[in-house]
Amino acid sequence: KAVVSTQSTGSMLCKQTGRSQEQLDTEASAILEEMGHEFSMTILRCIGGLIRKIFKQIITEVTVHKEGIKELRRLSSQKPLLLIPTHRSYLDFILVTWLLYSYDIKTPVIAAGQDFMFMKGVGALLRRCGAYFIRRSFGKDKLYWALFTEYTQTHIINGDAPVEFFIEGTRSRTGKSLQPKFGMLTIALEPFFDARVSDVAICPITLSYEKTVEENLHVRELMGIPKPKESTTGLIKARAILDNNYGRIHVKAGKILSVYDMAVGKVDRKVRALVPRAVIPSVHPHERSFVNELAYKVLIEQQANAVVFPCSALAAVLLAHIKNKCWSVDICKAESELMWVCDLLIKLGCNLIWDKKQHSQIDHVVHMLAPVVSSDGGRVYVHKSPPTTDHLSSSVFRQCNSLISLGRRRNEFMHIVIHIAIIAKILFHPKSRDRTLNQYSRLRDILQYEFIFMPDSFQSDFDRNVQKLIELKLVSFSNNVYKFIDMKVKDFLVSLIDPFLVTYMDSWQFCISYMPRTLQHSQSLKSLCTRIQTYVSVLYCEPYLYGESINLNVIENSILVLAKLSLVSIDKGKSQVYCIDPFNFSNMIREFALTIRPITAKL
Repeated sequence: KAVVSTQSTGSMLCKQTGRSQEQLDTEASAILEEMGHEFSMTILRCIGGLIRKIFKQIITEVTVHKEGIKELRRLSSQKPLLLIPTHRSYLDFILVTWLLYSYDIKTPVIAAGQDFMFMKGVGALLRRCGAYFIRRSFGKDKLYWALFTEYTQTHIINGDAPVEFFIEGTRSRTGKSLQPKFGMLTIALEPFFDARVSDVAICPITLSYEKTVEENLHVRELMGIPKPKESTTGLIKARAILDNNYGRIHVKAGKILSVYDMAVGKVDRKVRALVPRAVIPSVHPHERSFVNELAYKVLIEQQANAVVFPCSALAAVLLAHIKNKCWSVDICKAESELMWVCDLLIKLGCNLIWDKKQHSQIDHVVHMLAPVVSSDGGRVYVHKSPPTTDHLSSSVFRQCNSLISLGRRRNEFMHIVIHIAIIAKILFHPKSRDRTLNQYSRLRDILQYEFIFMPDSFQSDFDRNVQKLIELKLVSFSNNVYKFIDMKVKDFLVSLIDPFLVTYMDSWQFCISYMPRTLQHSQSLKSLCTRIQTYVSVLYCEPYLYGESINLNVIENSILVLAKLSLVSIDKGKSQVYCIDPFNFSNMIREFALTIRPITAKL
């Protein structure tokens, strides 16, 4: 209401929307009633007790990094605070609020999707626990933009409570971090740019799940089966999850970032001081650049604090065997290879929970991969699922449902090995430093939507990871030439990145042959991805190699990078996609093919 009632902003909105002040006031009241939270400590206490009982039933343990919590408690009363957790599950915002309440820290207001608001009873409870609901899209609605911005910034300026939101925008279905969305972070930092607050503290929070509650739903969505709409009825039907155990959860509040300290030399706040109060200032280029850099730093901090569980390593072991057409493995061999992979990941800097002395660990790890994986008669089996989709053949679906599920678990440690895996892929034979660096930069650009890379840091990332490989005696460097020494490690690393590269190649080969080349014949991105998925399923049939090949998220990323490279045009709504530079597209595919060389993983 305050944003509409101010004379300057109100008159500007009247001009932009063509509505009177009275009409704006009426609409603003309705929007704020729809959006706003109604926090109640009494309701929060009741919900907290219920959550504790549910977690005791379905979770083995919740481990919290206490040093991070202590620092969070210290800063929560000193300056405006943004909480930015990872987003892998619906449990994320419930878990963060519950933990802060349990540790006697001021609970946050949470920017939640409007989907939850329509859940009878549940929406009202979430609202009373601090959630305020925002529309999924409101691009040209000037009034909604103004109200949402003012509502969010009022909490930051007044310091009433920490503000929590997910920088990825939505849950990651793939087990990897998604590319950051900058809108919410920009809105949250505008009070700092305007000098309405002296500093803003940002706390990246990493939630690591041994097994997510929605794992099966995520796999189905990646295959193209629509997500069921959030509803109270659906929640009641899903009560069967209370009969399962989802293992352990690890929570770590990362290093708290001071926006003031990070903005020194990058943001000039005097620029906004020169803008008249009657004018709503737009985000300046140097501010936008700073927000983008900060968003990636938050994601990288989240990844650095992630904990990996052994089931992710076993998923990688089983995928390597499946590539060699073995859908079952001797349990002793699986345990031996699991230990080898875990030792390698720890050497590479992975925060892995692994106790070699625990004899029954392999049984627990297999249980955490159920129902896709089971053990019986001294062997570990990967099961094929019954088909439940129309546009894919039953044999393809049965295999890829399991492969995508295992691929999701393997992806949980990919942020640790991706740089090294790219280097291993390049060094299929010794190469000079310049050529290795050039190909590393090229592959990194191609995979920029698949993994999180800090912009403009390829040189330092390359040097740091090559040096790590040299120190571990996996790579040698002499006469300005790099050579991979340990072939077992190299083949394993290559097996981790090959599924993505092969999928990109298959997707691009379809595009160069069948993608429309004019705006008049363009098609939507979703339709194109489905066509590629069907094409690849027919191309390979059985035996199938990679789950990523029909993973719609990976296929979409392969198209988005073409737009980034100015080879394909994609409009903002993703409804019009067509090829704009077929000649250079063909040349790029030929160059890329020289790097894509199939290698059989040997453990």
